[in-house]
Amino acid sequence: MKLKEISFTGNSSKEWEEFNRIYHQVFWDKLYGHVRNEYKDMLQGQINEEFNIQLGADKYERTNNRLDKRNGYRTRSYEILGGYINDLQIPRSRNLKIHYSVFGMWERVQNKVLDAMVVAYIMGKSSSAAQEILEAFGQSKFSRTFLCRLVKRFENRLKQYRECIITKNWNYVFIDGMAVKVYDAYLQDKIVIFALGMDNNKQTELLGWVVTDGEDETSVRSLLINLKNRGLKTPDLFISDGAKFIESAMKLEYPHTERQLCCFHKIKNIQTNLEDIKNRKYILREAGDIFEYSNTKKEALSRLNTFKTNWYKKEPEAVRLFVQDFEKTLKYFKFPQVMWRSIRTNNPLEQYIGKMRAWLSKFTYFYSNINLELAMFTHVCYKNKELVPKSIDCFSLKEHTFV
Repeated sequence: MKLKEISFTGNSSKEWEEFNRIYHQVFWDKLYGHVRNEYKDMLQGQINEEFNIQLGADKYERTNNRLDKRNGYRTRSYEILGGYINDLQIPRSRNLKIHYSVFGMWERVQNKVLDAMVVAYIMGKSSSAAQEILEAFGQSKFSRTFLCRLVKRFENRLKQYRECIITKNWNYVFIDGMAVKVYDAYLQDKIVIFALGMDNNKQTELLGWVVTDGEDETSVRSLLINLKNRGLKTPDLFISDGAKFIESAMKLEYPHTERQLCCFHKIKNIQTNLEDIKNRKYILREAGDIFEYSNTKKEALSRLNTFKTNWYKKEPEAVRLFVQDFEKTLKYFKFPQVMWRSIRTNNPLEQYIGKMRAWLSKFTYFYSNINLELAMFTHVCYKNKELVPKSIDCFSLKEHTFV
């Protein structure tokens, strides 16, 4: 019996992979093309509508409200996240100066594209890497001159932000830090110490930061001096963890301001000094209840005495450290009760640092302190919805790209 030869050529995995790749490429190309056409139609419709309104008449319409006559149109390019539109038709009038809200007179790039360029530059750490990132997402090839000018403008904004005058009165100032990786000659840990302001309406704002090699008094003091020079009025209360170097710096620069020791860090220290882990749940709950259910400082101290009686024999070291400097955690009783929950812990700044850390995680590490500060500033601007200013007339895509 003669066996029939089986051929796998028609169904080889390589051919199937190639077919699948082409199919997906065609699908996404069509999708992006459709999005780009939809965006173009929306832009063109808005442009035509605004022109008709300012001219006082639709196309071919005869009316006494007409202010001028049409004079053809000019073509204009525009860059969006979905790609490049190079044939928008901008109607012209003979004498009337027409203004369009869609974009500025010389604007050639959507603000979201400029946002992406800044982030791509920081993530890529060079203009060539930023170009590769942008081209991978279907954008035009921007020249290095354009990228450098954009990033330089962003660096100038960072400098202005670091030097801006603090005009608002911040009743409460939180101080805390986080560790990051920076490649400065070699990969090393850096500490960023932040200052966050809060008013009596619980509105918050990041006041500033300092990047340092370690947690020390000099670093915190330099941050406080910067805030003072920029106009920060003496706050009613500082809130921080139990770090001695922070307390020393505060005493030097703001000797008459009260300092609230973070209740959360105080309770957390109990956990790290337990002799029997089985006690953790109950001792932490009782310690937390001191702050949660006390309405006066006197009541809090009374609950503390009960806490010592219940736990000293079982967990002497944890209780000793908890009682030490305990009155520093009760400064919040001097302020409006509606603020107690917000100012007795460092949680407002901890939450901000958590969001900043999540934002910075996409960068892995940084090549220098300025690269780190630019990345942090992108988060500040993104949070304020102003990563790139609305006015970008000084940038002309025609002058700085080649497609």
